Amino acid sequence: MADQALYAKSDGALSEQQAADRRAYEASRTAEQKAAFDRMLSNTMDLWYAHSAITVVLLTQLPDELPAGFDPSRTYDSRGWTTFERCSAELAKLSSLQSARWSLVIDVSDEGGGAERRLPTTPQRMAKLLAGCRFTNGADSSLVLQLYAKTAAAVLGTVSVPGHSPVLSHVHSALTFPVHITHSSHSPS
Repeated sequence: MADQALYAKSDGALSEQQAADRRAYEASRTAEQKAAFDRMLSNTMDLWYAHSAITVVLLTQLPDELPAGFDPSRTYDSRGWTTFERCSAELAKLSSLQSARWSLVIDVSDEGGGAERRLPTTPQRMAKLLAGCRFTNGADSSLVLQLYAKTAAAVLGTVSVPGHSPVLSHVHSALTFPVHITHSSHSPS
């Protein structure tokens, strides 16, 4: 496949040539390589981004100069796998690794190197985010959502507190309290 084809504008669907190139690439993998890829995807992909002690580097802005034929609408936030990467990194990391004194989520597009941190994304919210994203092969959306749900459950669903923690109980009840938000056209006085 020509290098420029990697950067071509895409609506997420593969052209006939891209599909043929992808099939040829997949067919070129040995059984051992296919098994290793499947193991990585199922058993370690979440660790690359969500582990609390791994630094994640984000490149959220496109460079000023792009390769010929690159589709500039393929931004970081419009792509499915990068959405997974960022949301996974935001699940449970502290702002910085105290012993090393650097940020655990670094955005190289930010002059200070920091990344704007958002609240952890629920699997339900991730489904909405992914619905607006594009995937190179057009077929990874459900796989990414399943992987994210597994990751979120592992990270957020396994908080262990020694003894009784009234503070944690209070936080849990506040976070799970059903809230109805309405929008008003006037400011509160």
